[in-house]
Amino acid sequence: MATLCGDDPVIQAVLDAVDSFAVVLNSQRQILAANSTLLQALSAEESLAFRGLRSGEALGCIHAAKGPDGCGSARACRSCGALQTVLATQETHQPATAECLISTERGGRWEAREFKVRTLPLTVAGHALTLLTLKDISAQKRREALERIFIHDVQDSLQGLRSWTTMLQASGADATVVAEGILDVAGNLAAKVESQARLLQAESGELVPQVHTVSPDFVLDELFGSLSTDQAARLIRTPTVPEPLLIHTDPEILCRILRKMTLNALEALPLGGQAQIWYECQSGCPTFVVQNPGCIPPEVADRVFQRSFSTKAEQGRGLGTYAMKLLGETILGGRVGFTTSWAEGTRFFIELPLEE
Repeated sequence: MATLCGDDPVIQAVLDAVDSFAVVLNSQRQILAANSTLLQALSAEESLAFRGLRSGEALGCIHAAKGPDGCGSARACRSCGALQTVLATQETHQPATAECLISTERGGRWEAREFKVRTLPLTVAGHALTLLTLKDISAQKRREALERIFIHDVQDSLQGLRSWTTMLQASGADATVVAEGILDVAGNLAAKVESQARLLQAESGELVPQVHTVSPDFVLDELFGSLSTDQAARLIRTPTVPEPLLIHTDPEILCRILRKMTLNALEALPLGGQAQIWYECQSGCPTFVVQNPGCIPPEVADRVFQRSFSTKAEQGRGLGTYAMKLLGETILGGRVGFTTSWAEGTRFFIELPLEE
């Protein structure tokens, strides 16, 4: 069947007429033929390289090998838009559409991508097949997310400026205090704009880390200096065990990552709760860990680092954990991950590489 599809000029013409990734699948969701757009994107010379693979395996989905029966059988696959559309078309013999968030890893590089997925039923030599197309809408989704965040941050800053202006108009207002408040609001907005600019640079490969040799305590001091008094009061800093190892990294980017981890941990705290942060060495690698006592539900844990996924998407978020992963792994060359359980709580960590 694979040979028939691969040699059929009509099928190949249909595949190549699609301006997005396109594959023909059999009833087991295995690839029988792929179009030139997909082959070029994945640096493959011919579709034979993908025959027998499932779409997640071909794209390098990080969950493709986690299930007992490969792509489509892991827990995370339950929320996969590509899988759901293929199954829907196989069951109803009707077209189906959805969006698919996917985290991939190819050549040691982690990426989060979004696709508009469409499936169509095909019949070839009496066999029921499925045409699967995946249109990359990552840039569109990134732009939408950044626009939502920018509008959200500007609205917050304007509200703060209005509050300080109203105070200034009131009789007896301390002009110095009001000026400091306005400067704080402006500084916070500038920092948020700079953070988004850094994220865009990281995605395009234009962000170059400024590596320095610093101590773990220096990084933690910088982190606590960036937090508000209330935030710092809810974060326990476990004393650093004396270690001769210094860190060779970009301290500003590392601090941004730890700040995102910290703010996420603080947001998840119950009333009166506290989070913890500490530094340790795991297998000789310098590692920072941020812990809160909660446990992430399995359906959320599977999608934590996907760019457009957020448990608070209605607030215009969805880039925080993605930014941790992108900056920590793509820019700093480390490893960002987490563990979660009711016994030990949720621990986000960044493990930095050893100096070569």
